[in-house]
Amino acid sequence: MSKRVFSLPFYTQMDRKFFYKEFIPFLQKYHDYLYDIYFTYNMEPFLNDAMGGANMAQHSHEGVDAQNKRIFDAMMQIQKKFGIKVSATFNNTLVDPSSENLDLFIKNLYPLYKRGLRSVTIPHYSWMLHGRLKKEFPHMTIKNTILRKVSKPQEYVDYAKVGFDAINIDRYNLRDRDNLIRLKKAYERYKVPMVILANEWCKGLCPAMDEHYHYNCSSSKECAVPYFNTAIGASTCPSWQNQIPWYNLQNANIPVEKKDIDELLEFIQIFKLHGRNDFELMKQSMDIIKRYAENETVVFQPFYDYMQSLEYDKKKIEAWTKFTKNCKFECWDCNVCEELHRSGNISVNGLGF
Repeated sequence: MSKRVFSLPFYTQMDRKFFYKEFIPFLQKYHDYLYDIYFTYNMEPFLNDAMGGANMAQHSHEGVDAQNKRIFDAMMQIQKKFGIKVSATFNNTLVDPSSENLDLFIKNLYPLYKRGLRSVTIPHYSWMLHGRLKKEFPHMTIKNTILRKVSKPQEYVDYAKVGFDAINIDRYNLRDRDNLIRLKKAYERYKVPMVILANEWCKGLCPAMDEHYHYNCSSSKECAVPYFNTAIGASTCPSWQNQIPWYNLQNANIPVEKKDIDELLEFIQIFKLHGRNDFELMKQSMDIIKRYAENETVVFQPFYDYMQSLEYDKKKIEAWTKFTKNCKFECWDCNVCEELHRSGNISVNGLGF
């Protein structure tokens, strides 16, 4: 098994002090564990993305062009110094998958390719059908966006056949061992690495996810309000966190311990870590890599701390961990997360019964 099992985000508004004092020394020590570093870049036809990259540039008063230059220069520096492939993210699924937009994308991608960019994420399966991107950029690694929610083995195979070099599968599969077994069979035939989002702290099978990212992709960079700060957005995850005491147990995250993470790596090849738009989440992702590389028992420390703070019963934690490997997020017909939460300290978790 390759050690390069993590795809690390680059926080869009990272300042110079953190970059040189923290980020570069981290890469110096742990670069062998990185499959790539993915980053924000906004250009036509992708003037915004699912994380609101252009909005962040506007809100910081830096501007998109300056943000692009700062980030891309840093990425080329990192790629040259450490040999880590860096990957530009173009994931706006609302951009029409037209020939005209493909032409424009190719035109604007050429200068980046000439400067050394060798990996991108794109939103459209159909743009790979006729092999043009592979012909124009023969040394480019091309990944699909997680927003397409590839999950079934047939979907994986369809993406592999048209030339994707790495395939993001839906985070739902973190708790569907039956489907992972089938996906592994497909991988053994096509050998295209599978990537899964590891620590987004979002509800498994979230019914609002598509709408959340639709909002981010479509909002104007001049006036966009973050989705969760809108009246509609505030009714989703922020409200659920208050309404469901065991909400965090229903999130699609990696397990706490290294042995269970290694077990997942028997089925998938790369963990995509979160934090391109969130500084604290990017630091959390760095900590996951550090703990994994140092062979620590607990790798996902924040989730471990969460369970410890609520004083969950240890045996019930073990049973919950085992059960949720294949629970498929069928929460409507299950109370295992609730039972684990009830095992904690009522005065701490606020259940009141």
